[in-house]
Amino acid sequence: MNSETFSIDAGDQKPAGRIAVRVYGLAAMLILLASISLLVVGYVASRSADQQALENETLIFDNALSDRQLLIARDQLSVARWDRSVKNIVHDFDKDFVRDEFIDSLWHDFNLHRSYLIGPDDRILARSVEHQVDFTPVTLKPGDPLKTLADRTRATFERNRIDLGSGYGQKKISTAQVADVTEFAFSRIDGQAVLLSAMAVVPDDGTVALAEEPPVILISARHIDDAFVKALNAPLSLKDISFLDDAAPQGKSARRALIGLQGEKVGHFVWTRNMPGREIWALVVPVTLALAALLSLAALVVSRKIGKLSASLEQSELRNRYFAQHDPLTGLANRLQFSDLLSHSIDRLPEQPFALAACDLDRFKAVNDSFGHSAGDAVLRTVADRLRAVVGNDGTVGRIGGDEFVILIDSYADRQGLKSLADNILANVCRPIILDEHIETSVGISLGFAVAPHCGLLETEIFSAADDALYRAKEDGRNRAVFNMEAVVSPTARQERKSSASFDAA
Repeated sequence: MNSETFSIDAGDQKPAGRIAVRVYGLAAMLILLASISLLVVGYVASRSADQQALENETLIFDNALSDRQLLIARDQLSVARWDRSVKNIVHDFDKDFVRDEFIDSLWHDFNLHRSYLIGPDDRILARSVEHQVDFTPVTLKPGDPLKTLADRTRATFERNRIDLGSGYGQKKISTAQVADVTEFAFSRIDGQAVLLSAMAVVPDDGTVALAEEPPVILISARHIDDAFVKALNAPLSLKDISFLDDAAPQGKSARRALIGLQGEKVGHFVWTRNMPGREIWALVVPVTLALAALLSLAALVVSRKIGKLSASLEQSELRNRYFAQHDPLTGLANRLQFSDLLSHSIDRLPEQPFALAACDLDRFKAVNDSFGHSAGDAVLRTVADRLRAVVGNDGTVGRIGGDEFVILIDSYADRQGLKSLADNILANVCRPIILDEHIETSVGISLGFAVAPHCGLLETEIFSAADDALYRAKEDGRNRAVFNMEAVVSPTARQERKSSASFDAA
């Protein structure tokens, strides 16, 4: 007995053991997949974080560099937009003014290392390195970066030039708009990388004006050196930032190249980029081990519910699809489905005629008023069942609102067949309706038939013909059917023909 019992128990354990092995195997696979997934997510997240950090650093660097350009332009503007500058540079070139007031201010007040005054004929009127000024005339050659920048600045002046009556000037701008009248560029002068800023020398208060010829152009240069880099990085705090002519040293993977006017590489800024992805990666590995087990357990629970959920979703989809084309109260075709079926029938015209019946219940309002809307709903469901039973496979019954029904008969369209159908509908709908054990009521129905293509080839025309017939049925006493088998005519002609095709089926 003990042996037999043991044998039975051992046999029972085998399937359970196999299931356990499969479950454990599935769990192990899920743990592995979950771990790999988390590691991949960690890798992608760390790479994304590093990339986003680089983009942010590059963006704030570009903004800072743009701010330095605008600062130089605002410094230039204080001497370039000045009536005295126009008088002593453009009208009557005064070397003392250029040296002692113009260049001296650009160097001592604004620390602009180099400045150039370029005349309309591309001749350098004056040049300076720091406070040293040279008035030796030199004509710029084509391809010279200074000439290229001067040409662009003259074009900018022309876009902003205004007529002062006695000559020309430049539109008023605020310091915030200084970029509108300034051209910027990077270049190398005497082997030194520089940031160039150029604008026209123009009047300020309007006491003087410029002639028709191109303006004198002021070009100033700030050396891109250690001091420039330090000032640029002050609000940024980028790590180990520097400006280099050659390749970046090991570890300085972030860089922003400066391109000159002729497309040449002037140099590039480099810094040690921030790598937040390393911190993310260091966190992902231990968290992966903890979450993998939880995810595997959750997967086991979820997998058991997926089947139930899928079945529920499938039923919900079928239910939604059904209610999208059916009246929720009666189960009949709704307006959308009925319109589609009618369109298909119209497409088969004139080879296959069909009939459309518009139906309204008689005395339905009295049922609602006497017994309430729940009783009215019961009446509508009963009428729908009776209409569906009478029409059968010969057509489709639809409810388009309230107590309004429509019937599409696509199996026949002869008068005799439609009359027989109308008799059956009137007879069946008028039968008593039991609301409960003690309450009985009844309703009637008025029918208006239209036959296509006699009444039209468009949905609106056919519905209009059926509505006209229904209206005549109501006028003639209700609870009857009226046929409209004529071609579409004007309302006046239709009124003259009256109800020659009507009959009383009461």
